[in-house]
Amino acid sequence: MTDTVDQEFRADFVEIAAHRYREGRLSRRGFIAALGALGVLPMMGRGAMAQAKELVIVNWGGTAADVIKEVLGDTYTAATGMPVVIDGSGPSAGKIRAMVESGAVVWDVCDSGPGSAIILGEAGMTQEIDYSVVDKSKVIDGATWKYGVGNYVYSYVLASNPRMLGGNVPQTWEDVWNVKDFPGMRTFRKSVRGMLESATMAMGVAPENVYETLGTQDGIDAAVDKFRQLREHIIVWGSGSDSQNLFLQEEVSMGNIWSTRAHLLKDEMDADSFTVTFNGGVISPGVWVVPKDNPAGTEEAMKFIAFAQDPELQVKWLELIGSGPVNPAAAALVPENLKKWNPSSPENLATQILYNDEWYAKYQISAEEQYVDALIN
Repeated sequence: MTDTVDQEFRADFVEIAAHRYREGRLSRRGFIAALGALGVLPMMGRGAMAQAKELVIVNWGGTAADVIKEVLGDTYTAATGMPVVIDGSGPSAGKIRAMVESGAVVWDVCDSGPGSAIILGEAGMTQEIDYSVVDKSKVIDGATWKYGVGNYVYSYVLASNPRMLGGNVPQTWEDVWNVKDFPGMRTFRKSVRGMLESATMAMGVAPENVYETLGTQDGIDAAVDKFRQLREHIIVWGSGSDSQNLFLQEEVSMGNIWSTRAHLLKDEMDADSFTVTFNGGVISPGVWVVPKDNPAGTEEAMKFIAFAQDPELQVKWLELIGSGPVNPAAAALVPENLKKWNPSSPENLATQILYNDEWYAKYQISAEEQYVDALIN
């Protein structure tokens, strides 16, 4: 089974949260409020079978175990009376399938991705989302499915250091490929996810036609060749912290990075030395899925998902760790100073395309090989 969840992003999300907490920019309670409902919580080493009178939320791991107990006790439990256990072992599609097929389901709600949600649902491994409980109107367009529903969003964005560029700020991916007018090193992820789209737009393809273009081998070849042309100006990043450090150390003047890392950099760099544009960005949702025969029951799982749709809580997520609200109603509640950095604001949504999991399910493996080859050979 192809697992289309970007596990590296999920792990990076946890790292950002821990970073904020260590800085003292997050109170424990604020940290708890944001991540508890979001499901992005460090691992607590839970190995026991779930009990029927608790709700097990599964995400992609982390370390701050001392924080987790408070997270579990102070969030959903306080709101509903239901004890919550966080399991950070990573709810891959393969694990969920094995659990369901063996009849030993211990998870209730899992932080997954659109592709996995579709695949698992069609295979009978997960439950339909009960939209009489979970409100579709509280989810941005394109982030609801029969077997999964969006829980937050993040984007691949064009970030730059205006000071290194003499104030000449790139506004498009075409600018990024223009090394004459926009000098300096660029950074791109060493994985193909979210990268070929920017090269395709740099070729002059309209955002709405990007995946159509990449739906042919000629289109993929052309996008990959754009990276080959730019290779001597590229430093790749492997983790979110890599991309952050490249900007902090001024090793790059621009690049394609996660919006959650940009959220950190805006606070760590001078106002004239870091900015982003969501123009040509690729927005991707995290997705809640509920395994078949979850121990706490369908009703409790749906209640939790509905709880996480609260717009005020989602704004807290943005404030604390940079995850974009998936609830459109949250946009009006975002503080003025954060609107520019919100991947799901109406203004920023209008300039982005939605990450296409179906394309990645079909082409990711072959495109990844070509992309890496273009960067190193």
